[in-house]
Amino acid sequence: MSQELTFQFEVTLGDVTSATHVFGLREDALPGLDHNDTPTPPPVPDAPFATYLSMLDPPAGLPNQWLHDFRPVGDLINDRVELWQMDLATDVTGGLCTISIAESQPAQAPYKLNFFGPGADFQEITIPGSISFPVSSPFLVFFWELRLSDEVDVVNASWGGVKSLYH
Repeated sequence: MSQELTFQFEVTLGDVTSATHVFGLREDALPGLDHNDTPTPPPVPDAPFATYLSMLDPPAGLPNQWLHDFRPVGDLINDRVELWQMDLATDVTGGLCTISIAESQPAQAPYKLNFFGPGADFQEITIPGSISFPVSSPFLVFFWELRLSDEVDVVNASWGGVKSLYH
């Protein structure tokens, strides 16, 4: 059974939608840059905005702009929280930006995905879902926070049902 947990999102500003960005945890991912991480392609000429993931500890000598950013599953298990930075650069301020997000690879463990940054309050995201916020500056930095949940599913059972587990 796979222990991976990945998300995909797209950013829409006006009538333009970005490429699909993917981030999360993979069993074969290594810390930092590896074969799972994909750089963002060059922007389309005259595009009204650019959005990309930025590694928190970027590799030297490369632009820190990623379409895919994956971390080892063990990083979340050890720390219980992982952050991915998402940057938005635009010439169009004052408009409304919408991010649509879904799971690419469903989780086998309970988690919470939070989103925060300028103009976007810290909020837990329901998957699939979307977030909208005003673009208040030409360059904005946001964060996706993936946190292992401490919640445990409770199943109500009769006393006879519980006793049957021990036979």
